[in-house]
Amino acid sequence: MGTGVPCPNPIPRKANVIVPTTAPPTTTTTTVARVSSPPCSVSRKPSIATASSVGSPPDDASSDSSTESASSPPSKILESLSPYGSTLGRLDTVERNSLSRLLHKSNFMQYFISPTFVDSMQLDMTVHLFSMFDQGKDAYIAMYSAFASSMGLETGEYDPEANLHRGAMAVEHLRSCPLPTLKRDELLPWAGLGLGIVYFSNMALGTSAAPVRRYVLSHIRHLLGTSQISSSRTHYILVYMTAVDINECLMQRELPVCGIAPPEAGHVDAYVGVCMPLLQHMYDLCRISYHLYHEVDVEEQTQALDEVEQEIEAWQPVIPPDFTNRFTTTEVIHMLAQSRIYKTAAMLYIHRLRYKFGEKDDMASAMAKSIISDLQMTLTVSQDKQRCVSFPYTLAAIEAKDAAERETTMDAIKSLIDSGNSKYRSSMETFLKAVWDIRDNQPGASWLDFMQTLPPISVGV
Repeated sequence: MGTGVPCPNPIPRKANVIVPTTAPPTTTTTTVARVSSPPCSVSRKPSIATASSVGSPPDDASSDSSTESASSPPSKILESLSPYGSTLGRLDTVERNSLSRLLHKSNFMQYFISPTFVDSMQLDMTVHLFSMFDQGKDAYIAMYSAFASSMGLETGEYDPEANLHRGAMAVEHLRSCPLPTLKRDELLPWAGLGLGIVYFSNMALGTSAAPVRRYVLSHIRHLLGTSQISSSRTHYILVYMTAVDINECLMQRELPVCGIAPPEAGHVDAYVGVCMPLLQHMYDLCRISYHLYHEVDVEEQTQALDEVEQEIEAWQPVIPPDFTNRFTTTEVIHMLAQSRIYKTAAMLYIHRLRYKFGEKDDMASAMAKSIISDLQMTLTVSQDKQRCVSFPYTLAAIEAKDAAERETTMDAIKSLIDSGNSKYRSSMETFLKAVWDIRDNQPGASWLDFMQTLPPISVGV
């Protein structure tokens, strides 16, 4: 979801949301939330000794494949089972209908994740929801309601104002609930609640819920005692949040909360596929861009930029031996294309760190066209739009120079990338028009230097 996932559209009334924070390393903000300290007296800050593997989140067998997991049960079965039946019975009709639809994979998860991962992730979501139902129900209901409205799946029950209030309540629940330890049954439902809020914010408002995302990642960083999340099998919730944080920090020239150390060879993630090792290079790019922007150790950072460029240029995805057996043909096509697209995007970002508009534009244009061409080829070959490429698309779209290129770029939002999110599309169109206006009227400018004044967007993954 890159979609992943800053709002130029006026909202009649935004919910007054308060988010806790563990002092993040940057000043990233969002229209969804403002930050305050968590008051909860029962919050736990456990010793790192509680973890079986220091520096690693819980081992997760479902983050890599769904071959051993069951499909999520239909809502009628859920309602007939304890504790699900009695729990759902406490909800009103609208809430119960929303959760029942959410818990059936054909109504939600299949829109975001490729088929091989759907069953395990749907089951995960069900377990996480019912593990902390009272704290999590508002987030999950708000998330699905906003999604259904955006996708045209609503049944006439959607009330935008009521859903904003429900989203605000979800943030309040996250703020007040006890902080988890590294135990899987504590950490993952809590992180899943945060992810639900991030999804809701993206679909309802077009914003990234950066304070929520960074609050979750900051606590995990505190638990691990390291700036890198690493494990032989890293959970996809943490990968997604970290990837979004890195991408948005690249756009804003800020410092991400944490990075992800390279996984074991051949690891395949539900969101970033086989290109997870690129995330750490992009994390390094964030730090370099931040220091160059603030003119700190410029000579040293310029040398570091050269080194990262060489590492990215030399990088190739590690393909597991059973890749074509574990995944469908379409999934294989998409993951390989995603790795090429992300690599090209990283190189394009480096190019624009060095050169402003009007300087070596031909090279930037060639990389941008390569990204769009890969998206077009993926659609042609697989007959399906590419998922999780919103950030590369954004970098490529910025490079469109004339009216014809810009029209093609705008069309690509709908035709080439998998985003049914109308808020995202509207925000992206507004952002791109503002960037193109700067390019046309301020020769020699760098869009990276204008991000604080441009319409906000959520680039997602």
